[in-house]
Parts: sequence; C-alpha cells; structure tokens
Amino acid sequence: MVTGIILIILTLLRVPSAIVSGRNEARIKAHGGLEFGKTNSRALIVVQFLIYISTIVYAIVEDVPVGVHTYIGLVVYAFAMAVLIYVIRTLGRFWTFKIYIAKGHQLIETPLFKRVKHPNYYLNMIPEVLSFAIISQGWVVFIPLFVLHLITLFNRIRLEEKVMRKKFRGYK
Repeated sequence: MVTGIILIILTLLRVPSAIVSGRNEARIKAHGGLEFGKTNSRALIVVQFLIYISTIVYAIVEDVPVGVHTYIGLVVYAFAMAVLIYVIRTLGRFWTFKIYIAKGHQLIETPLFKRVKHPNYYLNMIPEVLSFAIISQGWVVFIPLFVLHLITLFNRIRLEEKVMRKKFRGYK
C-alpha cells in the first residue's frame, strides 16, 4: 500500500506543471497563438495518465513493498522533475503540454536545448514514466502502455519538428 501512496504523491506533484501549462496555453491562445497536433497531444496526455493510474493500481493490488527499486525509481523521478523545472523555466511563457506557436515565439538555444533536441521528452517524460514502472514493478501493465506512449511521443516530436522548421528558418 505504501508504494501505491508514493506513486499517488508523485502523480500529484505534476499538478503544478498542469496549472502552468494551462495558464500559458490560455495566454498564447488569447494573443493569437496557434495549436498544432491537437489529437496527438490529447492522446499523449491520456496515455501518460493511464501509465500513472495502471502502475498505481498494480502497486496497490499486488501490495508491492518498498525496496531498492523504490529508491532507484525515486532518483529517476527526481532527475526527471529537475529537467522539467529547468525546461519550464527556460521556455517560460512558451512552455505547454501541447504544441503551440505563439505570436513573437522565440527559438530557445541554451546549451541543453542545443545538445538534446527535445529535453522535455527525452530527459523528463520518458524517465518520469519509467520511474513509475520501476517503483511499482508493474512491468506487465507498463510495457504495453509505454509502447503506446513512445508511438504518440515520437509522432509528437515529428509534428513539432515540422512546425519548428516552418516557423524558424534554419531550424535543424
């Protein structure tokens, strides 16, 4: 039961980022920004939420004990959250869960964004969901959803790349 509670707390720690995203989305839309890949963004959010729920349920039903895997998962989660905080602070008013191009949108070219093309995806989202699998030990429920997550995530990256190349000449 304790493992399930830990995962519930980790899920709730995502609420502030949802609030920031919602505020930024509202501001971007109010100033004429455009959303791209709406269906894909919704699918990605749903699949990620299903990963949270399924691993929580698995941990509770199977009464997964706290162990070394819990601490390893918490370290992975902490890394993912540190990257998320960095990305949110770096992108500022442009950061959302969805793909938006705002009026006056600027290309971010910090060292991390130059080295890792999509740090929010590769260094936050993937490690974050993996941390839930590690903590819950719910690989049987995680793996099918993770495959769906990767499909929607890589489709999102493809869409975002297309939009970025169109918006920013010289974007590679």
